[in-house]
Amino acid sequence: PQHSAATPHSSPYASINRNEQPCSGPGFGSINNTFDQAGLSSGYTLGVTNFDAYIASNPSHTNFFSGFEFFGNFGTNSLQVTYDFGSVQMINALALWNEESSGIGQLNLLTSLNGSTFTSLATGLSPTDNPAGSYLADVFTFGAVSTRYVRFEASGCPQANPGSFPACAIGEVAFRTAAVPEPASWAMMIAGFGLVGATMRRRCTAVAV
Repeated sequence: PQHSAATPHSSPYASINRNEQPCSGPGFGSINNTFDQAGLSSGYTLGVTNFDAYIASNPSHTNFFSGFEFFGNFGTNSLQVTYDFGSVQMINALALWNEESSGIGQLNLLTSLNGSTFTSLATGLSPTDNPAGSYLADVFTFGAVSTRYVRFEASGCPQANPGSFPACAIGEVAFRTAAVPEPASWAMMIAGFGLVGATMRRRCTAVAV
């Protein structure tokens, strides 16, 4: 099912593919919460706010779950999420607020222009294992790439500290655009132009794990 996402962009959507979930369904919380700024201590304006200046101000993410974070299904240790910008964008950095209770242990990034053929962008990224409490963003930089879709392949979940829920989890994500000539003009671009999220499916048994 598709659920409308309230953003300034035309006809964005977010959905969870139930066919790629364990028996129990599409995780906990709304995947939209990973790009709607709801959990951030300070917000930004899409296409206006300078990415580097914003990150330098150390915006934190709340550690409250409801309405602010997304978790994969209980008993899973991997998560796959594909973000759709709605049109081709040039990006060169990712800001990830790695959820503090479970988070992501290891992250691979892939990109695609058509949503079906994906190319590796970065592998083996290790987000911070944040302690309990509000948490800051990790910033991962890479060579500028033109893409419409960015896929997260998360594994090694939950992280050990505190590892209180057996699943992968995401607080918030944002990307830095590189389509303008002056670095000072780099603007915030959230992934909420559209998103397709899916957690990796495990075989269903009599008891969902």
